[in-house]
Amino acid sequence: MAYRGQSTAAEKREYEFPEIENYGITALPENKNVKRGAKKAPYVKYSLMILCMFAMLLCVLYSNSRFAELTLEADSMRAQLDELKSEGNALNAKREQKYNLAYVEQMAVTKLGMVKQDKNQIIYLSISNPDKVMVASAEDIENGTGIVSGIVKSFNAVVEYLN
Repeated sequence: MAYRGQSTAAEKREYEFPEIENYGITALPENKNVKRGAKKAPYVKYSLMILCMFAMLLCVLYSNSRFAELTLEADSMRAQLDELKSEGNALNAKREQKYNLAYVEQMAVTKLGMVKQDKNQIIYLSISNPDKVMVASAEDIENGTGIVSGIVKSFNAVVEYLN
């Protein structure tokens, strides 16, 4: 604070500022070789990025469509496999029926007219000598004694028991 008649030190001092003139600062010369297309570079960069994103989108869409096609193909093959399995099971059942002895006997009786033999229709062959065959009747075997007749009797008893 300054009293009356007193001045401050700042008022008494005079500052002299030199004129700011060229202190070695010079203006840059205008470069006339600068291309005006330099401003287009960011747009080219952005357009390339958009193009790449579009290409990636197309790749994703193609892979999804291919995945859908392969899924449909796999489903159709599974359906075909199930159909073939059921056909195979039907064929196996038919084969089992054909080899069933009861079915074979029924077909022999109905279609071919075959009948079972009676005891008096059975003819036994005795092959003791390979060059000579002798036909024996059931009565000869029943009356005969010997190992062969015993075996034949026991075999006939087993066959009759099974029938």
